[in-house]
Amino acid sequence: MGQSRGRSKPVRIIRGFAGRPWGIPLVVVAIGALIVVLARDDRHPAGSVVMAIVLIGAFIGLALVFLLKFGVGLAGFDGDVEPIASRLANDPDQRRLLARWLSRARWARFVGGSAGMMVWMTTRGRTGDPLLLGSAGIAVAAMLAEVHYLRRRTGPRLARLEVRSVGDYLMRRDARHMVGVAIVAAAVIGVAGVRSPTHEGAWWGLAAIAVIGTSYLAQRGVAGRRRPAVAEHLTRADDLARELAINRGLARPATVLALVLVARGWYSMMPAVHAARTLGGCAWCYAAYLWWHNRRLGLDFLLVEPRPPVLA
Repeated sequence: MGQSRGRSKPVRIIRGFAGRPWGIPLVVVAIGALIVVLARDDRHPAGSVVMAIVLIGAFIGLALVFLLKFGVGLAGFDGDVEPIASRLANDPDQRRLLARWLSRARWARFVGGSAGMMVWMTTRGRTGDPLLLGSAGIAVAAMLAEVHYLRRRTGPRLARLEVRSVGDYLMRRDARHMVGVAIVAAAVIGVAGVRSPTHEGAWWGLAAIAVIGTSYLAQRGVAGRRRPAVAEHLTRADDLARELAINRGLARPATVLALVLVARGWYSMMPAVHAARTLGGCAWCYAAYLWWHNRRLGLDFLLVEPRPPVLA
């Protein structure tokens, strides 16, 4: 893409490092190997001093690596956006449109998830659930990222008149997840109303249903937002961006958050409900599984799997 060729070499290096998940593990392995080599030479009189220096240097190095990756991520440097966009489309205009959406969506998820984890880390005694707070940050940030595209523009515009709905873009798997979690949340509300003396589980269930409902409203906004009268190839790229936003950007983070809320609802009914711990654990583990497969929008597989572009 023309804009990327004009960037300076340091910026391209930072972008590439920011998006690589192997950066920190590679540093850890290198430092660990150095420590093992030095530890074997325990006969050297200065071995303990060298070991202390290495450990201090390792700690400082890891801290700097973490700060670097966090800083470049917070600044919006994502080295994988353009390669992923090139795997989605061949046309330069399509790639620019998709890269712009990917950059905003992935940055919003990073900021939201980081904010949630910071809240967890600063919670007194760390009593909060990291998956709950992290997924809440991701879900909220994902919705706010899509609100950016719903703002009304001033001045005359030409827009297409097609009527689009959520069903045109929502995948069957994600639709089943949303409906299924809502049903389970309703079951939590019912069981809590009958078996729990405090009815705390009902509030967790209501929160889960509210998350699913809010996500659906956001999906309706994405599906129905106005589209300028543009060329057909850009229309196809815009449809793909809407599909990614509705499924990977909104449905899946909301499903993860709602599942964690359901898990908290089950946990709140212990020991009144004998199977509450098992049911809560299953919901939490499945939420973690879904989060893992949709991390970074779940598109990193495009970087390693040889396949033709989606919009070829």
